[in-house]
Amino acid sequence: MQSTSIGPNFIVLGAAKSGTTALYRWLQQHPAVYMPTNKQPHYFAHLQPSFRGPGDQALNRDIVTDRDAYLALFAPGADRSARGEASPFYLFYAQRVAENIRATIPNCRLIVLLREPVARAYSGYLHLVRDGRERGSFAQALANEEERLQSGWEPLWGHRALGLYGQQLAEILRVFPREQVGVWLYEEMRHPEALFAEVCRFLDIDDRFVPVFSHHNTGGAPRHPNLHALLVRLRVPHLAKRLLPESWAQWVVARYLDRRPAPADLAAELRAFFEPDTARLLELFPNKDFSSWVAN
Repeated sequence: MQSTSIGPNFIVLGAAKSGTTALYRWLQQHPAVYMPTNKQPHYFAHLQPSFRGPGDQALNRDIVTDRDAYLALFAPGADRSARGEASPFYLFYAQRVAENIRATIPNCRLIVLLREPVARAYSGYLHLVRDGRERGSFAQALANEEERLQSGWEPLWGHRALGLYGQQLAEILRVFPREQVGVWLYEEMRHPEALFAEVCRFLDIDDRFVPVFSHHNTGGAPRHPNLHALLVRLRVPHLAKRLLPESWAQWVVARYLDRRPAPADLAAELRAFFEPDTARLLELFPNKDFSSWVAN
């Protein structure tokens, strides 16, 4: 994969809570790839670091608005053939992001990971609960979604809006030729070796390299909410993530978080909401297997 600048020549667009962090970590291990430590600069979304929801300051700190500062993120990897970043809200801002990338890096390869939209929505909700940012029920979160987004909260609060993949990818394909857009499903991460090899081939890098596969950024509701609220106030989860070996952290997460699916009534309501958009997605990518997304 070739580029004429030190900037990126591939970008992971999202979707949020669909495996983007895991893929970012896997790609970081490849000797031909460079990805900066600021995983999600969201430069091409032309955002201002002014999101106002609880805990949105973390995203505000990551946002990069200056061109030179953005290019500087990739300077240490100038000798790598593949340089990229993974900003999971790019897909949410699909129209402007596609146009901005096309104007700057017309040959850029775009990687998209998609997760069944109901599961993605509930995972996003549990992520906010896990971080102590969401105190209400999933039903309340859905009822408050539109008001929160209009009030300037970050896209992670958009449980329905983030899952409109058909609408979003139609905008991407309006600007970019299909051969520059690679789409994989979250379900394919059950076979990480095969998925990773396909991504490597898409990026024209050695597909024989095998990274250490692990999942990251796991969502789930704490089994003991009151204890969790205390630990969040004391910043224990943040410190543990930084200080514990990754294998230990994953072991703790598996026992600490309750990862049951969304309540059945809300899942059915959301599935009906997403049905027209999923139909559009099927038209765009007829060779992808979305059968598990569709109600019987």
